[in-house]
Amino acid sequence: MKEKILPFIKKYPMSILLAIIALNLFSIAGSLKTEAELNRQKLICIEFHKNKIDAFETFRKLGATKGTNNVTASICRLIASH
Repeated sequence: MKEKILPFIKKYPMSILLAIIALNLFSIAGSLKTEAELNRQKLICIEFHKNKIDAFETFRKLGATKGTNNVTASICRLIASH
């Protein structure tokens, strides 16, 4: 087994390095996507707290169906705590 792996690593070191870098970039992209969604939700809650949008519009933008001012404020507090 060692006789097969070592020559492969010696023959293609740059390809192996690039593959490792590509996997790391996919991992970073996944983390950034999660962070972007959380930031989007926080910005919606900031608009709600500054009375730029009402509770129903906030719920719609957050992907929920129905809500009141109290429920929306609770949801925004939960989002802000993360």
